[in-house]
Amino acid sequence: MTGTAPMIAGPHRGPEGICRAWIASRLLWPLLILAACGALAASGPAAAQLVTADDVRRIAPQARDEFVQALVEAEAEFDAAGLTTRLRMAHFLAQVMTETGGLARIDENMNYSAATLLRVFSRRTVPRAKAYEIAGKPREVANWGYGHRLGNLGRHTDDGWNYRGSGFIQLTGRANFRERGREVGLPLEEDPELARRAREGLLAALAYWKARGINEAADRNDRLHVRVLVNGPAAHGYEQSVIWFNRAWTRALRDKATLGFEASDDSPPMALPDEEALFEEILRQSGVVPEDGFESSEDPKASRAKAIRDYQHELGLPETGVLDEATRLSLLDPREWRYREREAVDMPETEPALDRSVVFALDGAAPAAAEASDPGTEPLLPSRGTGSLAADTNLAADDRATLGDARAMHPTYEMGEGGTPETFVPYAVIGIDDRRAIPDTTDFPARAIVQILFVTASGVDRVCTGAMISRDTVLTAAHCLHEGTQGGRLFRNFRVIPGRNVGAAPFGGCGARDVRVLRGWVEAPTPDAGRTYDLGALKLDCVVGEATGWMGVRAIENREEGLAASVQGYASDRAPPGRQWVGEGDVRLLWAGKGFHTADTYGGTSGSPVTDPDVPHTLFGIHTNGRHGSGAWAEHNAFTRITPGRLAVVRGWAGR
Repeated sequence: MTGTAPMIAGPHRGPEGICRAWIASRLLWPLLILAACGALAASGPAAAQLVTADDVRRIAPQARDEFVQALVEAEAEFDAAGLTTRLRMAHFLAQVMTETGGLARIDENMNYSAATLLRVFSRRTVPRAKAYEIAGKPREVANWGYGHRLGNLGRHTDDGWNYRGSGFIQLTGRANFRERGREVGLPLEEDPELARRAREGLLAALAYWKARGINEAADRNDRLHVRVLVNGPAAHGYEQSVIWFNRAWTRALRDKATLGFEASDDSPPMALPDEEALFEEILRQSGVVPEDGFESSEDPKASRAKAIRDYQHELGLPETGVLDEATRLSLLDPREWRYREREAVDMPETEPALDRSVVFALDGAAPAAAEASDPGTEPLLPSRGTGSLAADTNLAADDRATLGDARAMHPTYEMGEGGTPETFVPYAVIGIDDRRAIPDTTDFPARAIVQILFVTASGVDRVCTGAMISRDTVLTAAHCLHEGTQGGRLFRNFRVIPGRNVGAAPFGGCGARDVRVLRGWVEAPTPDAGRTYDLGALKLDCVVGEATGWMGVRAIENREEGLAASVQGYASDRAPPGRQWVGEGDVRLLWAGKGFHTADTYGGTSGSPVTDPDVPHTLFGIHTNGRHGSGAWAEHNAFTRITPGRLAVVRGWAGR
């Protein structure tokens, strides 16, 4: 009796793991087991390696030796990043190949002809005259395309070139170099050339992969979501990434189960999209062939061949008129997708029913009037107000005494079950702390930013920040108003102080008559389930907004990943207390209900408005928490995102 080696579940690898599985299965006679195990042992550890040099060559024959070697030598780093299964590794390699053109180079190729610039860039990004001006000048192309984005300091600097796409997953922009460098312990911002070295570029890619929790989507074999997590909501390069996944799976990883990695029946069904159809879609997206595929042409076949020859001529390829291997590799090059306009992919994270409003009356106040049935989704416009100061601009004695004992409020989901603000250490300053104080809070919009003092359900004084959005409405985080979850309790004794400046209350103070939060906050079964809905408002018992003015509110779109972000509020770690501080960074990731940013914050800034520094009077999110947990949450600070649906709710809150 002979038998077959069993599929081994779990991360067992190498000769010992395989032999243990054979012995347990009793599918081999003892002498055969000894002989087989001896042969495996003699084969050495390379036989059980998840990714070998031969594997990479089969996937991408054009890959450069130094990049292949970096992958082969990174087994320990792959383990640390959780890349221990065939499916996860297939997805990782697919993204690496997509970002680097099959490991042909790990720095972004910025050498474009005028024809290619005009074909792959929108006219808004590169006007025709500019295309002819910068064609064939890689540094100028990079500075024009990237110089004013992703934390770079402007088109007049060399930031676009220095921080161009680099690494195995293309790290782009000064801010991203800074953040990945912090994670891997390398001065990437100070020495960006490090990211263009094989090992360092791979380490940066693995840090990115782990920080965004991409293994979870890979385990579901969700190719689209993996691409969104790597590239953003538009999922540029998605078709290319599927082609590379097909190649990684079929040419290298599919048959690795026999070496003891994990059972094939542990993996999702592997329906592989047709490669020819994917290339046809890429041809259309690249503008090589028209949307109708030349169906309206008198001779579609001849027209198609001519279009391909024109494309080959543009790129200096042999003009064969057919999709030969050189042309296919060119179509897989990142230039064909990196700058192309594409609709964002909808990755739903929230339920519309849970984005509705719940209202709680306070201290015997009459129930709030019904909200407008159709408040609309147009942006809420800002108002500067009159700027009139209160008769007495000193902080009230009672407020001063209470504020002296009050501590910053943190959401339960950030602290963890059982955590308390007294013992919780917030990790909300990312890299170098570059927050700056706001010396004069009587200017707009600083005067429309308020400090909120309140008593929790357990009787403890806490503080948060909020933003005026109408004459009598403050928008803030829900965790500054209510404990959250189905069994959570409402807070009380709210006191709102607009534009507080240490011991000054230039516009006086107000109480509140009701609390409004999203339904998802108070109906969540757990704190983690509610963190996507951390948004609420206070309806005041005064109309102080007539003096302070109020901030505008707009929805933020998926395509705005990379937008500069500013968070301004009352940080509790800086002295003297009661001063506004502003931190600036950028928006790194947008989920359907949440956004992640790199602006420095601290306890007490919960509820602060998140704005574009160039448009500081209009918010698109409410800051809620610092880094915690895992994945994107552990990597960034976060805000509750204003979506079109939520904008309608906020307009309703502001209106009545």
